[in-house]
Amino acid sequence: MSATRPRDLGLLTLRLPVGAYASILHRLTGMLLVGVVGLALVLLRASLRGPAAFHAVAERLGGPWGHALGPLALWIAAYHLYGGVRHLLLDAGWGFGRDRERASAVAVLTLAAVTALGAALAWP
Repeated sequence: MSATRPRDLGLLTLRLPVGAYASILHRLTGMLLVGVVGLALVLLRASLRGPAAFHAVAERLGGPWGHALGPLALWIAAYHLYGGVRHLLLDAGWGFGRDRERASAVAVLTLAAVTALGAALAWP
């Protein structure tokens, strides 16, 4: 064994490129998206029980929780969508190289943030 070989990876001290963080975040948003869709289905089912239930769900979504969770849920969906397109383009052979991967990762982060900000400003 080489004397210079590291004994511990130190996962918290590794310096990953931005593209790696974007890929990890894409996987995390995919898992969170399952919860978001589940919550949306629960709210839809609750709202279909009658007019009073519909107004109760609409009131909750119009309150502070709706103003916080709505744009956050849209950011999760938007980031996962844009990250998926980025991965498809990488699979097709476009975007290889350190500079292109970094630019596409920053573009995905920026587009998702702009989408969520637009949703937050337009939220009723």
